[in-house]
Amino acid sequence: MFPGQGSQYVDMGRQLYETESVFRAHVDICAELLAPKLGLDLRRTLYPSEDRAEEASKRLNRTLVAQPALFTVEYAMAQLLMSWGIKPQAMIGHSVGEYVAACLAGVFSLDDGLALIAARGRLMDELPVGAMLAVPLAVEEVKPLLSDAIALAAHNGPGLCVLSGREGALQQLEERLREKRKSSAVVFIPPMRFTHR
Repeated sequence: MFPGQGSQYVDMGRQLYETESVFRAHVDICAELLAPKLGLDLRRTLYPSEDRAEEASKRLNRTLVAQPALFTVEYAMAQLLMSWGIKPQAMIGHSVGEYVAACLAGVFSLDDGLALIAARGRLMDELPVGAMLAVPLAVEEVKPLLSDAIALAAHNGPGLCVLSGREGALQQLEERLREKRKSSAVVFIPPMRFTHR
């Protein structure tokens, strides 16, 4: 199972990169293929020197870099597991993770997968900043809350939805929901870039 954006952090996989040659080789391949698309060496963002860690962390939070970084680490980790004889019978992914699973399944080549994820990250990075709000409400209860500024992002199950939209609009909605005591478990997901339609 391959996660999506939001799970990235500086030094993810650093110990594997330093100790496992298969993992390192695949990170290196991905970083070299991505360099002309990103205009940077991804390894310097993933595994910065101590004095560059804060700068790298800020860069890694940008969708432009976060998505290719996640793809790279997830792909390299899968290659390492497979080199140990652990072969997947099935794979699943969320967002960026779907692209990794598709690449490993042979839907497209590594080259094409990296080009696709770099373009996706760049396009998403160019969008206005937005946010998401997880609410333990049924879809029927959520529909009246939707507007030009707030959309239903996901219906995760009975009584659990995720809304996306402008950060300010979602913060106001969160406050209204708390005031009405419809839910004591409203979770505001920190702002991240997303496509709002």
